[in-house]
Amino acid sequence: MAVAPPEEAVAGRPAPAVRTQAAERARIKLAWRQMPVMAGLRRRFRPEKPLRDVRIAAALHISPESAHLLVALKDAGAHILLHPSNPRTVDAGAVAELERHRTIRVLAPDPAAGPDRLAGQLADFRPQLLIDNSALLVACAERPESAAELVGATVHSRSGTQTVEALAAAGTPLAVPVLSLVDNPLKNTIETPMGTGQSTAAAVIGATGAQLSGKNVAVIGYGTAGRGIASYISSLRARVTVVDTSAVACLRAAAAGHGIDSLTNALSNADIVIVATGTHGVIGGHDLDLLRDGVVLGNIGHYPDAIDVPALAAAAKRVLSVSTGLDEYQLPDKSVYLLGGGVQFNHVCGGGNSSEMMDLSLSLHALCAVRLWERRGTLPPGLSVAPEELTEDVARAKLRALGYVG
Repeated sequence: MAVAPPEEAVAGRPAPAVRTQAAERARIKLAWRQMPVMAGLRRRFRPEKPLRDVRIAAALHISPESAHLLVALKDAGAHILLHPSNPRTVDAGAVAELERHRTIRVLAPDPAAGPDRLAGQLADFRPQLLIDNSALLVACAERPESAAELVGATVHSRSGTQTVEALAAAGTPLAVPVLSLVDNPLKNTIETPMGTGQSTAAAVIGATGAQLSGKNVAVIGYGTAGRGIASYISSLRARVTVVDTSAVACLRAAAAGHGIDSLTNALSNADIVIVATGTHGVIGGHDLDLLRDGVVLGNIGHYPDAIDVPALAAAAKRVLSVSTGLDEYQLPDKSVYLLGGGVQFNHVCGGGNSSEMMDLSLSLHALCAVRLWERRGTLPPGLSVAPEELTEDVARAKLRALGYVG
C-alpha cells in the first residue's frame, strides 16, 4: 500500500504556515477571552485558593479550552497532572502553554501504553481529585493504590459514567463520590447538541470543501450529539437520513423532519456518513461494498473502532493524504474519504466544540472539584449528577456575560 507524501507536497499545495510562539499564545488567549465564566472563576479563585495544595489528575482532550480549566484549578492552588485522553486530539499550542508558561505537567501521549503505565504514574502522583473521560478510573481500578488518597472525581463523557457503572457491576466500586456531567442540562441540552453540531458541520466543510446543500448525509446514532449534528447539517440544506436501533429515537428524528432508514440503505445512498453512536463496531469491513464512490466517512464518537479502519486500509490499493485530517482510500472500484483517521474528526479536523460552548461544562467541572474537596468525607460514594445549584451558577454567569441581566 503506497502512502502519499506529507500534506504540503500533495497536489502542489504550499506548506502550511508555521505559527510563531507569540501567535500560538495569541490564539489561546482569544479562546480564553471567549470563556467568560471560567475567567470569572479564575478571578475568584486566585485570592481564595479553595484547592490549595490539592493534587488533581485530569484526562481530557488537550485543547485551549481544557487548558483554561487546568489553569483555573492551578489558580485555585491545585497541583495538576494531565493525561491526554486521545493522542490524536492533542493541541501542541495548548501543551506548550501549560508546560512552559504554567508549569503544569502533561504526560506524553502513548497510544501503545496500557492502563498499568498510567496507574503507575497516578500512584506516584497520589491524586486527591480526578477529572476524567474514563482512562483514570480504569487505571485506578487496575491498581487500587493509585486511588489511596482519592477524595472524589468528576466525569465528562458517557464512557466515563459507563466505566463507573462497570466497576460497580464487577464488584470494585469506587469508594468516593463521582459527579457526572453527562446528563447535566448545560451539557446535554446546550453544549453537546449545539457545540458538537456546529463543530461537526464545520469540520466536514473545512476538511473537504464540500457544499452541504443538496447532499445526502447519513447520521448514524440519534442521541444527544446525533440530534445536534442532524439539526445543524439539515439547516445547511442537506438531506439528512438518521439510523438508530431505537424506535423512539427514530420517531424523534422523523418528528424533526429527518428521513429514517436502515443502515444498509443509508450507507448505499449517502454522500457523507457521520457516525455519532459512541459505540464500537458500527461500520465494518462487510459494509464497504455498500458505500458510494467518493463518500466522505467520519466518526465523532468516543471509540476509535466505531469504523473498521484496518479493514478499510486492507481493502485499499493506495492511501493518499488529501488535507489536514482527510485521507483518500483508493479501493479497486471506488474512493472512500476518511475524516480524522476514524477518530473524533470534529477535534482532529477542526478544534472541537467552540470555546463559548466548552466554557459551560468545563466551568462546572471546576466548581464540582471545589465542592468535592470542601465537602470531602460528607458526600455519598458512587455516581451522582452535578449539583443543580452549581449548574444554575454557571448558567447565570453565562447569561450575564451575554448581556442578559436580572
